[in-house]
Amino acid sequence: MHPSLISGLCLIAGLTLCVPTYADPTVGTRAGGGEGLRLYSLFGRWQAPWLQEHAVAPFFSDRVQAYWDLSVERWEGEDTAGQANSSEVYIVGPVVRIDWPSRRLFLLVGVQPSYMTHSVIDDDDMGGNLQFTSHAELAWTPINRLTLGLRGQHTSNSRLYKPNPGMNLASVTLAYNF
Repeated sequence: MHPSLISGLCLIAGLTLCVPTYADPTVGTRAGGGEGLRLYSLFGRWQAPWLQEHAVAPFFSDRVQAYWDLSVERWEGEDTAGQANSSEVYIVGPVVRIDWPSRRLFLLVGVQPSYMTHSVIDDDDMGGNLQFTSHAELAWTPINRLTLGLRGQHTSNSRLYKPNPGMNLASVTLAYNF
């Protein structure tokens, strides 16, 4: 396992241990890819009471819940010369969970700021290190503590830099709910 993923796992585990038990923490992993890249990710997610009270509850039913999400991703690719390259991507920000049609089958949606350690990956120049990741995930909890999901995400710099090619990735999620 790559050292940055190990440090990311330690960060996520440490944050999860510090989060109060009422915060409904979740930790998990993702694997997938797209556009010539392979994606590996570790993440932690916990409830966001302030966001829930001030940004979600006034506008939505109790089927919509606000969470904080921290992901550490590793993207691996290859340039045109066949040389392997990679970048770690740190993503943190709010996520909305929509229990639809039930609490066991739900949708997670978010737009979060992201930081890439290397802005050139797989011969694609992402323009700079600061990016934004938007994503949607259809998730299913077949048993109380286990969640499986399919996630699609788009990462781009939102025209902060030129070029702004964006990267579209898909992944499978396996998570444990405390």
